[in-house]
Amino acid sequence: MTDNNQTIPDPYWKCKNCGNTIQVALPPEECPACHEKCEFLNVTCYTPECGFTGIDPRLK
Repeated sequence: MTDNNQTIPDPYWKCKNCGNTIQVALPPEECPACHEKCEFLNVTCYTPECGFTGIDPRLK
């Protein structure tokens, strides 16, 4: 029997204010680095060009 229960890693989020990147399921309301209420951008790689893992270098 094959186990198909694969866990999907948490996405990477980048603070639009200071550029801090964190890996969590959902971004916090306040950035842990700059302590401001910031917008977070999802910078996770979802394409074959970056191997579907980590941070998409085109979004840095």
